[in-house]
Amino acid sequence: MLVRRWLDAAGITDPVLRHCYTVCVRELAGADGGTARWHGLRSAPAAVRPHTAALLAHGYRADLCVDSGPAEDRRRRFTDFAEATWTAFDADGSHDPVLHATVHTYRTFGMPLSVVEDMFSAMRRDLDFRDFATFGELHRWCAQMTGGSMAMVYRVMGAAAEPADELLVREFSVSAQLTDVLRDLSEDLDDGRLYLPLEDLDRFQVRAEDIKAKRWTPAMADLIAFEAERITGRLREAGEADHGPASALWHAHREHMTLIVAAVLAAGQDVLHRPAQPPLGTLLNVWRPLMRAVIPC
Repeated sequence: MLVRRWLDAAGITDPVLRHCYTVCVRELAGADGGTARWHGLRSAPAAVRPHTAALLAHGYRADLCVDSGPAEDRRRRFTDFAEATWTAFDADGSHDPVLHATVHTYRTFGMPLSVVEDMFSAMRRDLDFRDFATFGELHRWCAQMTGGSMAMVYRVMGAAAEPADELLVREFSVSAQLTDVLRDLSEDLDDGRLYLPLEDLDRFQVRAEDIKAKRWTPAMADLIAFEAERITGRLREAGEADHGPASALWHAHREHMTLIVAAVLAAGQDVLHRPAQPPLGTLLNVWRPLMRAVIPC
């Protein structure tokens, strides 16, 4: 089994930990439509794939609590999960495999627990959702949401080896979350959530009631184009920087997000009714060179 090779490369020999990390990999098999298997894991060096799996599995479980199942049960499930997470950190381990592996990863890399609290705070806002008045407010929420699993994944992969890289990692993670806001606009509306800032709607004279009712108006095309350009502009700036040994990772992720933004623009009014997703083969072509470079896959 490939996971055994990853565990060997990571120097994880304890049988309990090996089982826990294996559970994390298995839980990611169907995450994000199955793309987490190659997007999140196969692009990481083998020696850090178990740790990457733990971070992603923990974030994925938290997302499931907030975004899936009956709305009336979500708060209870999320509260239970958050309490179990903190109990695991306090006890330096857990009987839950994902939590046990998560604690071990945070301890191994000396990660601050503040990023977990930030992520949980952002998720609590989703449970008590209210519209974002400004882009600054949305940006702060994105930074909280992605400062946990995503930013820490970059750190584990070596993309934030220097203190100067930390800010870049966070900004890149925010861009990824903003990309998700556009891609998943229809699904979020189904959940009663509109992440586009109200100040942007006012700028283009788009009524929030129309978007929430999924009524397309000509002005919405200009609004979506504006949001898309905001993301691609940030990605262009990030692409101009020299990221050293992690440049291939930065480039692949930037191209991945660029393709999603292009799919959003191509979808037109359909963006209100279904997530915008480029063909899987096109996305795979972006990541395949990086996956080959970190063999064994």
